Amino acid sequence: MGRALGWTILLSLGMCMGCEPGDPCEGLESGHACTWAGIREEEGFNGDHHRQATRLNQVQDLLFLPDGTAWFSDFNNYLVRRIHPDGQVESMVGWTDPVFPGDGPLGGIPPGGAPGSEWQLNHPTNLLLGRDGNVLLVAWHNHKVLTIDPDDGFVRVVCGGGAGFAGDNGPATSALFKQLVDATFDDAGNLYIVDQQNQRIRRIDVAGEITTIAGNGTQGDAGDGGPATEAEFSWAVGSNPNPSGGIVFHEGRLYVSDTENNRIRVIDLATGVVEPFAGTGEAGDGPDGGPAISARLNAPRDLEIGPDGDLYFADTNNGRVRAVDLATGELRTVVGTGELGLNEEGLLATETMLRRPFGVAFDPEGNLYVMDSLNSRIVMVAR
Repeated sequence: MGRALGWTILLSLGMCMGCEPGDPCEGLESGHACTWAGIREEEGFNGDHHRQATRLNQVQDLLFLPDGTAWFSDFNNYLVRRIHPDGQVESMVGWTDPVFPGDGPLGGIPPGGAPGSEWQLNHPTNLLLGRDGNVLLVAWHNHKVLTIDPDDGFVRVVCGGGAGFAGDNGPATSALFKQLVDATFDDAGNLYIVDQQNQRIRRIDVAGEITTIAGNGTQGDAGDGGPATEAEFSWAVGSNPNPSGGIVFHEGRLYVSDTENNRIRVIDLATGVVEPFAGTGEAGDGPDGGPAISARLNAPRDLEIGPDGDLYFADTNNGRVRAVDLATGELRTVVGTGELGLNEEGLLATETMLRRPFGVAFDPEGNLYVMDSLNSRIVMVAR
């Protein structure tokens, strides 16, 4: 299947991180899918066990660290957890609160931070590796960016207080966000953040100053072909919306999931101009095999650049992961059938059903992982 998945078939059969007897991912054939973490048809919390004996609850994102651990945001368990190379899960930040999660340690957030086991998270979303080797957490309903020491799980606040909008053109430590959902670094180390309910993309530069670089604060779909700062985006609003939006940097451009508009847009950082990239704006499914800009998408979210240089994204409400060849603009499906559900293990990725996937990730070997959020599992597709 090679190019159908956008990868070269390089899988060494029998090599699988954390495999144990009966693991459906052990010896997985290239282009096929398995449940890599989570328990099929079970969601919730049952403590920390082997990754395939641990219940998850609407997992959002996955990040592989150089030390061989894999960190993930367990959204509805209010946890950030990691998976060791032997497959053991360890909860690193937060705890599951049966009443309702809070914001930081009880008694307030110490200026110097607090251990992860003392921290209350409220629906964590995106994870990325900081330039200092720490894990950067987009703490969605906490309205903060946090940094986690991967050695001991100690947490510090980078920026963000209570929900609001403030701080532009000043130090990021004084900024307020309203459900920031995703973030990405450029090559220089500037951090770009999707500030969901403020309908803006904001940048924290390497000097620590924050500015708005896209979005005028109005929910809408206008502005293509003009300055990104005057454009409108549409991410979910309200008292309890879904996480909405996605962003990734690649070769001088920001690719942005404009979720409620059923589109992906691209911002040229050199010119500041925003343009359409994928999706017509009408909710629908495909077609594959043609220009992405002429296809219909349905609530796209997380974006990643694959090892082949193509753009991969969670086409959430279509139950698919899709990819766009950045050289030709052609759209293809790499995971999912378009029917929301759950079927057997070990099928071809394009025959494997998903249920509203929110996130995508790659490991260092180029295997693809799908946060099959409403099935409360992580799916692996072998390279």
